[in-house]
Amino acid sequence: MPAVAVGWTCVYNILGVITVIGLLHKLFHRGDADCNEVRKLSSDYLEEDLAPTKRSAIQAHLSNCGPCRAFVDTLASTIGILSRFPKVSTPSTFHDSVMERIKQEKK
Repeated sequence: MPAVAVGWTCVYNILGVITVIGLLHKLFHRGDADCNEVRKLSSDYLEEDLAPTKRSAIQAHLSNCGPCRAFVDTLASTIGILSRFPKVSTPSTFHDSVMERIKQEKK
C-alpha cells in the first residue's frame, strides 16, 4: 500500500476514534453543556431564565472553557452598554407596516 494511502487511512481512523470518543462523552455526560449549547443558551443564562440543573451545567462549562467564558462576558458587556442608550418609541403603525412588508415579500 502506498504511503499516502496509509497516511489517509490513519487520518480516517483517528477521526473515527475522535468521533466515537465524542459520542461516548455525550452518552456518559448527558447533563453537561457543550460550546454550541452554551452559545444558544447564553441569553437565557444571563437573564437567569434556565432550570437550575441547566444553569449549573453551563456554569461548569464556563469555568473550564475560556472561549465560551469570553463569549458570555462579551455578550453581558454588550447588553450592559446597549441598556444605557435611551429607549426609542416607534410609531403606532410600525408593527402593522412591518407585517405588511413581510407579507408582500413572501409573495
